Amino acid sequence: MASRYRIGRQRRKTKPKKQGKKGLGGWVVRAGRVTLSVATVASLAFLGYTVHRYFQASGQLNIGEVKIMGCMNVLESELLDLAKIDFKANLLNLDLQEVSRLLAQHPWVEKAKVRRDFSAKALIIEVQERIPRAWILLDELYLMDRNGEVFKKAEPKEKMNLPILTGVTPQEWRQKDPRVMELLRQALDLLENLEGRKVFSLQDVSEVHVSKTKDLTIYTLQGGVPIRFGSGDYADKLNRLEKVLPDLRNKLKNVESLALNYPKKVVVKMKEGRPERPHKS
Repeated sequence: MASRYRIGRQRRKTKPKKQGKKGLGGWVVRAGRVTLSVATVASLAFLGYTVHRYFQASGQLNIGEVKIMGCMNVLESELLDLAKIDFKANLLNLDLQEVSRLLAQHPWVEKAKVRRDFSAKALIIEVQERIPRAWILLDELYLMDRNGEVFKKAEPKEKMNLPILTGVTPQEWRQKDPRVMELLRQALDLLENLEGRKVFSLQDVSEVHVSKTKDLTIYTLQGGVPIRFGSGDYADKLNRLEKVLPDLRNKLKNVESLALNYPKKVVVKMKEGRPERPHKS
């Protein structure tokens, strides 16, 4: 019994040697596979490079068309001049980021996305124009977009029904006076709150005056009546105004001013000099 046990132990000790031979064979197989994979990748890379070089040199991917989308205030010819696109150029060789940068130099262009369409041999330009929110009077009249950027000087051909922001000096604008910048931000917030309203909307506003001491005052398009909004809570103040405005429409010419910078009421001052009884909201 003892000898059988020893023989069994000896046989089990020889098994790792057989596994070692199998492990060596497996390593050879794996090495062969890796070599084959590397060769395949190298072949595909060379093929891709060859195809790329062919299309670069053959002229088959030269720009056949430029499609421009999203233009409302910009002429397509102006964008083509800015982008300096050569129709003999190859689509593969175009620097799309550089084309986007050149297009963004146009004052109306907020950003431009440029991409290639190989199937149509076309360059696709998607323009996002600035959305004008108001005119602003500095040394001259300029357009301001919804982000508060003054992006271009007014031109006689531009007839946009937008309110005018007043009260800001050219020096305050150049120096980015913190108080003035905050008031302009609030003015844009007030104009945004006016958009889409039915009783008193953007179309009823001719001017928004910015003052460091009195904050914001709106002047109505009809009669130029000043409405003092003060600062903040514009949605609530507009709700209050819309409750009393229908009663004042017929006698608006006799109103000297309205004040909304009081809590929960609208103070109406008549031209005779005596204020009306405050309207509570």
